[in-house]
Amino acid sequence: MSVPPVKRLSPVLFLVFLLAGPGSLLAGRQAGKATFWTCSMHPQIRLPEPGQCPICFMDLIKVTVDREPEEQTSLRRISLDEQARKLAQVEVSPVVRGGARRQVRMVGRVDYDETRLGTITAWVGGRIDRLFVDYTGSAVRKGQPMARIYSPELLTAQAELIQARAALDRLKNSQNELLRRTAARTVEASREKLRLLGLNDRQIKAMEDRNRPADHITLTAPMGGIVTRKNVTEGMYVRTGQPIYTIADLDHLWVLLEAYESDLQDIGLGQEILFTVEAFPGEEFRGKVAYIDPLVNDRTRTVKIRLNVDNRDGRLKPGMFARAVTLNRAKGDPDKAPLLIPASAPLITGRRALVYVQQPGKKGVYEGREIILGARQDGHYQVKAGLKEGELVVTRGAFKIDSAIQIQGRPSLMNPYISAARRDEASPPLLFLSRLDLLNRSFAALSQAVHQGDRERISKTMQSFAARLNVIAPDKLGRDDRLAWQELTMLLKNDLLLLDEAADQPERLSIYATMAEHFRQVRTRFRLDDVAAAMPGNRELRRQLGRLVEHYLALEKALAKDDEHKARAAITAMAQVADSVFSSLADLGLDRAETLAVHLNDTLLPLADSTTLAAIRAAFAPFSQALADTVSLFGTGLDMPLYEQFCPMAFNNRGATWLAAGTEINNPYYGSMMLRCGEVRRQVQ
Repeated sequence: MSVPPVKRLSPVLFLVFLLAGPGSLLAGRQAGKATFWTCSMHPQIRLPEPGQCPICFMDLIKVTVDREPEEQTSLRRISLDEQARKLAQVEVSPVVRGGARRQVRMVGRVDYDETRLGTITAWVGGRIDRLFVDYTGSAVRKGQPMARIYSPELLTAQAELIQARAALDRLKNSQNELLRRTAARTVEASREKLRLLGLNDRQIKAMEDRNRPADHITLTAPMGGIVTRKNVTEGMYVRTGQPIYTIADLDHLWVLLEAYESDLQDIGLGQEILFTVEAFPGEEFRGKVAYIDPLVNDRTRTVKIRLNVDNRDGRLKPGMFARAVTLNRAKGDPDKAPLLIPASAPLITGRRALVYVQQPGKKGVYEGREIILGARQDGHYQVKAGLKEGELVVTRGAFKIDSAIQIQGRPSLMNPYISAARRDEASPPLLFLSRLDLLNRSFAALSQAVHQGDRERISKTMQSFAARLNVIAPDKLGRDDRLAWQELTMLLKNDLLLLDEAADQPERLSIYATMAEHFRQVRTRFRLDDVAAAMPGNRELRRQLGRLVEHYLALEKALAKDDEHKARAAITAMAQVADSVFSSLADLGLDRAETLAVHLNDTLLPLADSTTLAAIRAAFAPFSQALADTVSLFGTGLDMPLYEQFCPMAFNNRGATWLAAGTEINNPYYGSMMLRCGEVRRQVQ
């Protein structure tokens, strides 16, 4: 006996089935109904009759929904009547331009200004006989006496100065100028020694006037501030350089904050930031950003921000906990301000997001749309692409709407892929197919540029792809094809925007992988493999290329056998069909085709003019490359594979390629001399 299906549903899917089940509130009352059976765990399963899920073998559930109306404008469109909207609690809000302010919140602490810290050290070794400031927290002014030290070293240095002065006085009347200058220099050297030991000029002059050495030195404060550390007590002996006091100027402080790396875009040097402390609730203090740490903490993913704060009133204390906030309002032209939607509106998958937009004048009709998000702003997200100002987006109930669309097997957040099957009987117009063929070629060029990592080439190929995508008009397509094309175009345009903003090659490859999947859906939906074959110009070109390749392969075999006569015959045959190939390439009207035609012509002429086997082989290499490029892009009408082979030793180890019909190596550049020299590089057809 099977378990009743409703018991297996999650709360969200249960609500969706209430919306989309028999007597559907979701479907509305005026439209015709369509009934199918689906699985609560695999809603992509849709069968016309009851049974079991082919994946998990659960009993299928009956679902009744609207038949798709004729005016359907999107695969993600859905209608809810008033009762269904109340049940899903749907709310909408308009898209606004720059209507919110950006708040960055940070926390941190008040700290000393490291540029305003001073340390009093012992300039000479000795004994601390007196401390004029004997506890931490004392306020001191610049030049205030701080400590008195007895120092034998200082006593000796003063005695040396007194003796040097006496010697200079004795030589005052001497006729020996050299002795007088020497004595004067000795006096000055003794004074400088005392300066280096910590005495100032006033203290030195007073000692010289007394004409006797002082046995103590008084240390003074180098700056005003608060004593934050006292390292000695009276009676202690200190060594030269030992710290005695540390003084901090608390008139200017730092506030050290932590900001998340995602908020750095809104913080700049010189910016004013408001902060509060617990000691003064409700009162705001101000500081300016003076430093932003160039490194991110790899554990917390935060960056240190430092504010310079004026604290002349002394209310802020180092160590206080601080909460900071910066407010940035939109600047410049209001019409160029970013579009904003409430943070509850998007269903987010990375930078891509899905929103549901209420259709103008159709209350209860919602259309899903993929958009590109920017930065988050105080409960809002910036929108870079996908919405217009004034549109109404669903801010509550979006996930329930998306679940209902998923149940119906249409593109949704969890299953963004469209059905590959075409239900339109009529073939797409030839103009649409031709432009789709050009788009396919542009994507191939874009793919190659992305994998090579050439940023300049990527930019050019993206522009080419975007231009060809924009000119494809789906208005003459059947209804199903038109809706599928609209969905895929939306995804590809967003892919281009993200690819253009990619910061590095890994991110570029990741975005390209998603874009490749979207373009695979284009190929599958519109059978692009058959489109190229269906184009008249391409069919004729491939037929002509097939004839050229047949003669080329004859030339390749003749060179491998060192047969100059057959090689000349093959070249003559190639020249006879070359004009047809050039004409077919020109008829396509493609820049790339014209370039290849010129390249083929320029490399074929030296081949036709060659008079020796060595000259033929020299001209064979560039023509082989030109032909390989052409065949890789357009193919041939031949029902056979073609391989690009490579000889690394050809032409003095420069290497050269050629085309062959198999994987066996028959080297046309060396012939019988080194017939098997080479390797298979790739299959071009």
